[in-house]
Amino acid sequence: MQAYTAQGFKIKAILGDWQFQHIQQIIQQKGVILNICSANEHVPEIERYIRTLKEWVRSIATILPFKKYPP
Repeated sequence: MQAYTAQGFKIKAILGDWQFQHIQQIIQQKGVILNICSANEHVPEIERYIRTLKEWVRSIATILPFKKYPP
């Protein structure tokens, strides 16, 4: 949170899984909403962001002049 606020971002909400549960009170004291999803539940915003990043990587990889990539 400090890294983002140092760059001028204002954090309003954090989407996370059960691993953030032990710091939930600390985050809420700072005025940030912590949305913890349960086991085997997907957060649509994060899933969409991951899908978008994969599309960007694939589109860039197709225009590169290489025939093979290192493993």
